[in-house]
Amino acid sequence: MALGCLAALFGVKEAPPPPTPTTERTVPDTLPIEVKRYFFSRDENAFYTALLEGTQGTTYRVFPNVRLNDLFRITEVGSKAATLGRLRDKHVDFLLVDAAQDFRPVLGIELDGRSHASERQQHRDAVKDVAFRSAGLPLLRLPSRAYLPAEIRAEVTRALPRR
Repeated sequence: MALGCLAALFGVKEAPPPPTPTTERTVPDTLPIEVKRYFFSRDENAFYTALLEGTQGTTYRVFPNVRLNDLFRITEVGSKAATLGRLRDKHVDFLLVDAAQDFRPVLGIELDGRSHASERQQHRDAVKDVAFRSAGLPLLRLPSRAYLPAEIRAEVTRALPRR
């Protein structure tokens, strides 16, 4: 009470209570986005078609454009943020999984086109190489060009670890 009288006497006002933090998040009605016209480049589309044909009759399935954050689990909690940062916004062009083994990933495939000559892309490629090597998952790098299904099957067979 005495403090209240002194505060009133000297014109000190009580601080307003802090705003109550809200846990509600608003979601806009729309976002400034549209569907891309093409999901694949021409080379990726041709390769995907040949890869599907080349793996017919096997237990392998093909997933395109798989984010590395969805593929790899970080094993050291202490370096999680740094590792997430390195994997962020990166994907592997194609992921081969074995449907007979609960869709276990068996091989990553990267098509290296002209853009892979840039210094920035080479750094991104080096990060992918380290990620795949660290996880023990083979990564097959192929030049971006037209392939026959038999060529792809031979490349995949060479790159896969022996069962």
